[in-house]
Amino acid sequence: MVNKEFEELIKKRKEWVRSSKENNFDFDSILAGLYTEPSHFIYELLQNAEDEGAKEIRFELFEDRLDVYHNGKDFDLQDIDGVTGIGISKKKEDLNSIGKFGVGFKSVFAVTQNPYIFSGEYAIKIEDFVVPTPIDDNSKTRKNETLIRIPFNHKFRSREEIFALIQKRLENLGLRTLLFLKNIEEIEWQTPSSNGHYLKSAENVQEIPNTKRVTLVSSSVTEEYLVVRKPIKMEGKELWVEVAYKLGKDQNGKEIIVPDPDSKLVVFFPTEKVTFLNFIIQGPYKTTPNRENIPLEDEQNKIILEETGNLIAESLSIIKDLGYLDVNFLRILPLSSDLAEHEQIYSVIYKKVKEKFLSGELLPTLDGKYTKASDALLARGKELTEFLYSNDIQNLFSKQHWLDTNITYDKTRELRDYLIYELEVPEV
Repeated sequence: MVNKEFEELIKKRKEWVRSSKENNFDFDSILAGLYTEPSHFIYELLQNAEDEGAKEIRFELFEDRLDVYHNGKDFDLQDIDGVTGIGISKKKEDLNSIGKFGVGFKSVFAVTQNPYIFSGEYAIKIEDFVVPTPIDDNSKTRKNETLIRIPFNHKFRSREEIFALIQKRLENLGLRTLLFLKNIEEIEWQTPSSNGHYLKSAENVQEIPNTKRVTLVSSSVTEEYLVVRKPIKMEGKELWVEVAYKLGKDQNGKEIIVPDPDSKLVVFFPTEKVTFLNFIIQGPYKTTPNRENIPLEDEQNKIILEETGNLIAESLSIIKDLGYLDVNFLRILPLSSDLAEHEQIYSVIYKKVKEKFLSGELLPTLDGKYTKASDALLARGKELTEFLYSNDIQNLFSKQHWLDTNITYDKTRELRDYLIYELEVPEV
């Protein structure tokens, strides 16, 4: 059933198409410039489902189409307006939402000419990029379920090419796609030859605010993360920055935080921006329209990055309270002064962590306690610590504690150099 407001929207869109054709508007070339990888639209559909509160999303790939189901809120007229408009998004003022550009859903046109949406009272076929045309179709969805159907009828790409691109994207979607999503807890996908099923569960850690243990599970892999969040105020809104430390086991089976090398910055989903950090950071950064990069010179992004640095520094105390602050953990922190000179994200976090070590008791000592850098002393040989006790080093060096003797020139050189040259911890 087509109501008056919907009829007006259709009329407005058709007028836009007519005007655009008269002015030789080339939508294909705009899309080509936005997305270097045609299958990127998979993330946009995940984004739409997340923003609509979906808990589950399912991708079913066929030779001639992709069907995407999710159980988020049904589409209303405002949603139809948003996905068919140019530069229109009901979420553009909400930085907590992923889709801020109104070009997100348009990315499906990299593989199709006519996507379909079946949701709530709407069954539409989008024509000429922007016209939501009502259709009579028996593609029924369950109650409170949305179906987005993407037929492979692109003007310049064959069905076979599109199928191969989407299959590769789905097979490489990965568990971490779920890590920072607040609503979606389950992603399922299937192709004619493969399938995947990812689940996420999260639980609060003790009584520590804004700290969760997140478990990600697939049929073959289980990954666990300690995720710490921090609220920030911006433009009158409460936003969040987050850090995820990967959990693992040492050779004795003790749970520790392990490195996650060369992680990419996450803006709800991974971007192409490598952070050179050994853990994952996420925040509501402004991105380029394709969300493949982040303009770090943007003033808002500078503020968010500064708050991300504060979060990492503050999280050190949480890591300490939970018993993870050991030599293994110290080694995953940003320790390279060279990277700090050349990489903006790394540099901000490097400085914040250094300030925290200089002011807080966060360096593990020989006797299982913690100290700040100004009270610490390194032993070049473990034998020194066996006959120079704490009262001796106080008298000789005016220091309170030997640091953990697992910090050595041979085994942990980068950490040892950082302590000596950056934190000015003397070595005897």
